[in-house]
Amino acid sequence: MSWFTSERKSGLPILEITLLFLGTCFFIAFGMVGIGRDGGNFAFDMPYLYVAGDMWEKAISPYSADVFKATMHGIIGTSDGNYAYPPNSSYLSMSLSLGDVSEARLLIGTLNILSLILMVSFVYLGAQATDSESDSSYRLQNVLLAAAVIVGNPFAAHVSWMGQTTLISGAFLLCSWFLADQRRDVLAGVLLALAGFKPQLAILVALWFLLDRRWALLASATVVTLLISAWPMVSTGIQGSWIAWLVGLREYQDTAFNVAGFKHLFGVRSALAQLGVDIPSLAPLGVLGVILLYWQRKAYENIWLVATILGLTFLFVYAHDYDIAPATVLAYPLIRASRGRPALMGLVLFLACVLFFPQRIWEALGVGQFARSRELALMLLMGVYLTLCREPGWRRGLSASA
Repeated sequence: MSWFTSERKSGLPILEITLLFLGTCFFIAFGMVGIGRDGGNFAFDMPYLYVAGDMWEKAISPYSADVFKATMHGIIGTSDGNYAYPPNSSYLSMSLSLGDVSEARLLIGTLNILSLILMVSFVYLGAQATDSESDSSYRLQNVLLAAAVIVGNPFAAHVSWMGQTTLISGAFLLCSWFLADQRRDVLAGVLLALAGFKPQLAILVALWFLLDRRWALLASATVVTLLISAWPMVSTGIQGSWIAWLVGLREYQDTAFNVAGFKHLFGVRSALAQLGVDIPSLAPLGVLGVILLYWQRKAYENIWLVATILGLTFLFVYAHDYDIAPATVLAYPLIRASRGRPALMGLVLFLACVLFFPQRIWEALGVGQFARSRELALMLLMGVYLTLCREPGWRRGLSASA
């Protein structure tokens, strides 16, 4: 079956399986083996979590920058940076610090692989729920293509190599969204709480549930957040946990890696800052976008809206470029809408290439500012989704009457 035709053909989807295999090879090569990584260490970002877990085990707050750096120097041999995760990250950091550092690197790598599997499973189950009446072989082909994008995109590889936690938090968020779509609110709340150690990813999803008045879900998330924050609060008090985190967060946001205009800080504000235009936070636009999307929610299949909410988060709230990885689940509805429409498929492929084009190549060519085309590409991909995946009014009327 061609990408550019709507012809349906049963049998083994060789092309799609091949692309998924190549995407997996790409992830292993660049996200685990470290090809092209200039001899760096795998999971070099993970020690922040490891050191925080070690400190919490000893009832010491990791939010004192001087104490944290001294502890890190004693364990890792380096002493840069602050601990920016909130107290509800303690379940993850203390799990990583149970063994030695090499075991923690293995664990974070395993968790990131499992997270990718969960993201692909989200697409598979979402496709079954929304396309149950379509040809199963056609649906499988689209799922495999989307899986190739999810596994093979460079942001997923970058998260894995860094030992970052975006895939883990994103997988929890997607699972929470899926369970909420199935009206299993208590479990959805548990997973939302587990995703909350990266609050910048979860904040607009939580806002959606608030707009939807999912009180049981939000209550469950609140209770679980308190439970997984219990040890930091008991051992270091509110002052040494939540308040110290908020104080330290301001310092963290003022570091060079988190100031608007930094090349790896994603979003409209950062893009404008790199062009010399300084503006205040655009988070209110992200909130407004979620409200407008919620107002129009009945025009779309609910299961895929989470990708657009994440897109609004990345564009207007706060994100580094690698944080885009969980939003790649948007590939499925885009592929489904584009198959059999050559011009549209070409546009989607072009925008995806712009979004995923390596920044280091732009920099090698002396035009590093062109990497800011990624923000525009994400906006346009979201626009394509919102335009083409909107159900006609007459069809919504039939669904409501049914």
